[in-house]
Amino acid sequence: MMRCRAIHKPGWLLLTAAILVAPVSGQWQTAGFDDSDMAADLTEALTFQKYPTYPQYLEMMHYFARNYPEICRLDTFGTSEEGRLLLALNISDRADTDEPEPAFLYSAAIHGDELVGMVLLLRFAHTLLDGYGIDSEVDRVVNGLSIWINPLSNPDGTYASDEGLSMKGAQRMNINGVDLNRDFPQPGIDAASDTSGRARETIAMMEFLTAHRFTLSANLHSGAEVVNYPWDHTHELHVDDDWYRFVSREYADEARAVDPGYMALFSNGITNGADWYRIFGGRQDYVNFFLEGREITLELSEAMLLESDLLEEFWEKNHRSLLNYMSQCMYGIRGTVSDTETDAPLEARIYIPGHDTTYSVVHSSGKHGDFYRPIREGAYDLVISSPGYLNDTIPGVEVTDFETTALQVKLQPDPKAGLDPTSGGPGLRIYPNPANERVFLEPADVEPGSLEVTIITLEGITKLHQLLTFSGEPVSLNLEGLSPGYYLLRVVGSNQGITLPLIIQ
Repeated sequence: MMRCRAIHKPGWLLLTAAILVAPVSGQWQTAGFDDSDMAADLTEALTFQKYPTYPQYLEMMHYFARNYPEICRLDTFGTSEEGRLLLALNISDRADTDEPEPAFLYSAAIHGDELVGMVLLLRFAHTLLDGYGIDSEVDRVVNGLSIWINPLSNPDGTYASDEGLSMKGAQRMNINGVDLNRDFPQPGIDAASDTSGRARETIAMMEFLTAHRFTLSANLHSGAEVVNYPWDHTHELHVDDDWYRFVSREYADEARAVDPGYMALFSNGITNGADWYRIFGGRQDYVNFFLEGREITLELSEAMLLESDLLEEFWEKNHRSLLNYMSQCMYGIRGTVSDTETDAPLEARIYIPGHDTTYSVVHSSGKHGDFYRPIREGAYDLVISSPGYLNDTIPGVEVTDFETTALQVKLQPDPKAGLDPTSGGPGLRIYPNPANERVFLEPADVEPGSLEVTIITLEGITKLHQLLTFSGEPVSLNLEGLSPGYYLLRVVGSNQGITLPLIIQ
């Protein structure tokens, strides 16, 4: 992504805060690129010194999964507008098992002509697979993480000409002219699940990101050399701004240790996105605002289509930083939440009073009860809550940079959280749950008349209060305007009431 601000001079862009002027089209950056930069066959593609054709790219991804079946599997999570595959490698010590461990994602080439990241990620995947059992640092991340690598997220843009056999015609947009990194739901404007009017590739990526809820991720671009951290859409700082600057600085400093002239823009290689210039509909803000993730944008080369004889140089500059950033997924606060009586895992909200906002809280998974909260060194109070359970507050949780603070949390059922229909309270069915824009209420043993409906947060704040007419048929309740999260739904009818948990996606 060439993050540039236009000036009123036709055909030119000025890179903010840098002494660099480049044509809008970026053609100067690809002038030296020709068919000699493309690999002749799979063997040459696997040297990572040439760019793969589309058929070779498919072969490489299948090669990884086929040759390392115990730690690698290949997932097709969608197709492009022209039917090309959207692929991701899952690398983990038990890739076929859903383990309680943080999930990490590297993704590249959302802009189809920004391609150094594509080759770097293919080589990085091979390094993890080939180094497992040999390199202790590789073992640590492969054993401790569920790693996902998506080297090519805009295949139609990358292979826009020559039937996928060359990248000379690579273009930024998808085949329909959509900038995929301006196509995601916007914080404060759209709903997290709003796919209306979006490109096929965007919808597939949204579904992929939502399904895996990555703890940490990065999106690789070209057009500049800098680590970009949130927010992109606003100058308001993220509540974890100090952590983002910390991990961004770690990436840039490691790369600059190899080449002091590399990533020399801004504050020696890092920038807040909006301070550079604002964009709307970017993936970085979508992940950070809607999905409880932590994502940065890596701009890895000024040249979009880097000449192939420079690929080795950029690998040397970046591969240590790529590994270090991934390792950050293992630090901070992590733990499990379960029922104190049954030990069953619980889906719970982990909140840091005085620090967190709606977008920065994390939740434990319902399957394993595990949660992960990257955060900067310090002491934090944690409030853990789940519908139907008493809150638990853990004061002064100590966090040290580059270390893990592990917690085991057990919540006690709240005897006041609901009335059992067999003991005098009305029965109530609510569906769907989790809900999106609307939920249906189906009371039992309640006389027709008015239903008093209240939705409150787990902190006790009333978010909705309505009187609805109940005629014996299910009642529809509009949830538009309520943020995704966990709530308590209180329904009173015929002088009886019940409170049930409600999840809004």
